[in-house]
Amino acid sequence: MNSPSTSRRGRAMLATVAVVAGTGLLGGCQLISPRQTDEMYDAADGVSVDAGDVQVRNLVVVRDRGAASGVLSGAIGNPGAEPVSVTFATADGGSAKVDVPAYTTLDMSTGDSAKVSLPVKDEPGSMTALTVSTPAAGNSPVSVPVLPATGWYADYKAS
Repeated sequence: MNSPSTSRRGRAMLATVAVVAGTGLLGGCQLISPRQTDEMYDAADGVSVDAGDVQVRNLVVVRDRGAASGVLSGAIGNPGAEPVSVTFATADGGSAKVDVPAYTTLDMSTGDSAKVSLPVKDEPGSMTALTVSTPAAGNSPVSVPVLPATGWYADYKAS
């Protein structure tokens, strides 16, 4: 016959074993299912490009069909202690320059940096070749989606 202290000890031991086993089983799922955020990926419509320390994220060109130019949308991060000029250039010679203050992430869809216009010939639904450059890092080529100025991007029409 078990005494009350023996059965309490047995239940505590059983509970401990159950918790340890459950933790091992649930934690083991991670071994065969890596977290998606362990690897860099573009979670939105745009693309990412790094030009040295400068980071450009969610870069797209918004353009109405038949328009002569499009509007750049995205964010530029400058983690450096000095301001930097970022130039966006098309293959046929069009370009736009954006100045980014030190320690700043600049949203190209708001404030003074909104409506950065760039001559683009590619129609919405296609990709256009851009070169992102900074004085320190040189040129970084990237293929950028051209999106129509509808829905989320309706306010991004070139003026």
